[in-house]
Amino acid sequence: MKVFFIASPGSRLVARKGGIYVVKKVKEGFERVVVPSDVDAIIIASSRVGISSKAISLATAKGIDIVFLDYTGFPVARVYPPYISKTVATRVTQYTLFPREFGKRLAREFIYTKIVNQAEVVRYLAKNYRDASLREEAYRVDSIATEVRSSTNMDEDILRNLEARAAKIYWQAIAYTLPKELSFTGRDHDAKDPFNMALNYGYAILYSACEKALLLAGLDPYLGVFHTPKSGKPSLTLDFVEMFRAVVVDKPLAINAKRIRFEVSENRLDYETRREVAKVVLENLGSSYFYNKVNKRLELGEIIKREAWELADCIREAREYRGFRASL
Repeated sequence: MKVFFIASPGSRLVARKGGIYVVKKVKEGFERVVVPSDVDAIIIASSRVGISSKAISLATAKGIDIVFLDYTGFPVARVYPPYISKTVATRVTQYTLFPREFGKRLAREFIYTKIVNQAEVVRYLAKNYRDASLREEAYRVDSIATEVRSSTNMDEDILRNLEARAAKIYWQAIAYTLPKELSFTGRDHDAKDPFNMALNYGYAILYSACEKALLLAGLDPYLGVFHTPKSGKPSLTLDFVEMFRAVVVDKPLAINAKRIRFEVSENRLDYETRREVAKVVLENLGSSYFYNKVNKRLELGEIIKREAWELADCIREAREYRGFRASL
């Protein structure tokens, strides 16, 4: 997935002679940077970035999403072409199957895959730091994934309990590898330590990529199977993203935590930190990983798209879906 990221206050997105440009003020006057025509999305990460209607029209004509993030990294709006190329049959089947046993099995698969990938990331960190204690923690997380897969009771509360048990071990392992000055003790969406805020920001970028993939596959991102459907809540996006959090965001941020300059201003990450976090996550989305479903390496962004298409196929055909299992 190719993304163009804009975070500098005072920048302006404009269209000129068939091209899209970012114009920003520099000491020498103004600098104009071309937005490559092959990008999948333009992410605007500042409330002080201007945009022309002509730039919006040209971007949608080229099939480029424009995503607006708030200071936490949460996507508050997006602009994309006013059409979806997939048949309505996909959504009709989704609405029919999700409230049934199919939806419960799919919820279990999402949680199972999430935990398996968390264990894989801890194994990767164990290998990277040559730490036997981390290998043991990976084994503990994996054993909970086995409980999820083997359980015949797919009650939502039971799944949430298993997910929480795995998360506690997983985040303690992540915290063990981080610089102590980051004061990270565990995952908390509302915490004010810089690493939790960086995770929030990275996940927001991942949400955007996953939602676009689901839309292009013809699915309704607002009807999920694990996250409670609610007006304005992209429940399926939140379900789908669970499989990718550990690999797309947690792993690169943990590995690069010692070199990222984490700065917080007024209880939020400053612009430079947001830019660094976005760079790390986006570079990872563009990195190749082994994809066992096709037995070759593909970019993570491409894997997300393929998983959305496979999920849509499984829904249309009412057959079992098997999630993305990372191999690091």
